[in-house]
Amino acid sequence: LPIGRAWEALREDEVACRALGINTTTTKLTAFATGAMFGGLAGAFFATRQGFISPESFTFQESALVLAIVVLGGMGSQLGVALAALTMIGGFELFRGLDQYRMLVFGMAMVLLMIWRPRGLIGHRSPTVFLERNQAISSDLVKEGHG
Repeated sequence: LPIGRAWEALREDEVACRALGINTTTTKLTAFATGAMFGGLAGAFFATRQGFISPESFTFQESALVLAIVVLGGMGSQLGVALAALTMIGGFELFRGLDQYRMLVFGMAMVLLMIWRPRGLIGHRSPTVFLERNQAISSDLVKEGHG
């Protein structure tokens, strides 16, 4: 869909996206509204399942875990986010008995992964639309130093 291509173009390069004539403000607001809609839908399902919601249901540790899953998964990779979720939640379950050291190990793992794999576990940003073959440009069309 055109909105998906606009989101992908905005993710890759905002200046080039603006040069193509895409309204970046509207595109960002559309992405935010879509994410908020899915977040609200997930919250409604969570509230229905739990039956009761209070602010104590959502701690900093859970927020940090969700953020870490998204960051470690990598930009533009659904498989990476799924693997990061399995890794992080499994790691938290392994350290269930060591409550004092769980966040320390969690922080060290985040720092090491950011050094080792800065784009995430499976972070790749390959565009979905690209030229099938390279094309040579005639030297008559290219003028050095002129814009």
